[in-house]
Amino acid sequence: MTKQEKLAQELADALNDHDSIQFYRDCALKYSEDFLRKKLQKTLSVPEDQIRKTRGALFTYLIRDHARGTRN
Repeated sequence: MTKQEKLAQELADALNDHDSIQFYRDCALKYSEDFLRKKLQKTLSVPEDQIRKTRGALFTYLIRDHARGTRN
């Protein structure tokens, strides 16, 4: 198993979102491990009652928001 695959699996596990494993694989190839861990930490720090959908959806939003050039 590659380092990127391990990271993708870890993200899916932490976010309880194995249905989106391909997205996490793509992220692991495109972004640095440090960047992804920071976004994961930010996602996990949000209280459950402040999350509209799921933690996986919030993580995806933070990644895509960054890709659009905003400052998260």
